[in-house]
Amino acid sequence: MHVSSTFFRMLSPSSAMLALFLLPNLSFGQLPELSSPTTLTGTPTSARFFGGATADNGASYSNSFAFEAPIDIDLEIKVESSHVNTLGNIYIIILWEGNYFLRQENGSYKLWDFSLENFSAAFSDKTLQSVELINIVDDVAFGPAGVFNTTLDFIVAYDTLAVANEFFFNGTPLSVNIEAKIQEEPPAKQSLQLFTENISLQIIQNNCIACHIIGGPAGGTALVYQPAATQNALNTNYNLLANYINGGGGSTLLSKAQGVGHGGGMRLSPTSTNFQNFKEFVEVLLTE
Repeated sequence: MHVSSTFFRMLSPSSAMLALFLLPNLSFGQLPELSSPTTLTGTPTSARFFGGATADNGASYSNSFAFEAPIDIDLEIKVESSHVNTLGNIYIIILWEGNYFLRQENGSYKLWDFSLENFSAAFSDKTLQSVELINIVDDVAFGPAGVFNTTLDFIVAYDTLAVANEFFFNGTPLSVNIEAKIQEEPPAKQSLQLFTENISLQIIQNNCIACHIIGGPAGGTALVYQPAATQNALNTNYNLLANYINGGGGSTLLSKAQGVGHGGGMRLSPTSTNFQNFKEFVEVLLTE
């Protein structure tokens, strides 16, 4: 699996930020509670776990965010009362596309093989407070870092010397979905709009098609149009004209419409609205 190095550099805090992550008076507002507090051995626990992702500094929390949305992700542990002021460790685990990553003490992340012997702490040998607050990212957009159309699951765990060989963690992870980048529809061509509004019916269907049609007097020329009743006639006729004009036929087209070298004679008066619209269509199409 390709892992975005930009993504993990983005998750790695500076040393100054690390000093702030576990300050007892740090406040993230009311984070949503994560269900199913769990222990490694299955023993019931009164520890509680909270976590949330927000794009508005904690005014609201969500599990899904747009490609370019800068978000904060925070976790919180309320340790068991009997564990307060005991020596312990805190662990941060990210599950991403079937792989587990452990946060290291320097803020970097390493791939974890799910073994206890390689289970390393993000914050080791610390005196556990009643509430431990941990910031994962602050005002970071995941999509531009290469993480999108995917879900990341966050788990926070702790252990304590008060209970040997035991870990306490949120059994239900904090899931954060980063959406795919929305591909904006390209703006409609101005020439197509002009053709639709001023050319297709007024000139092609009401004038040219009398001859420029299969079986018509001009049925053997480069411009043979589809009747309006034909499926997708408008786009077919637009593309036919566009190719002809882009191929260098714009001047010829306007001349023939005025009767110059045209077997059908003058079809559009140079002073008519239809001719002016036709001329504008040709000019606009050539600029696109």
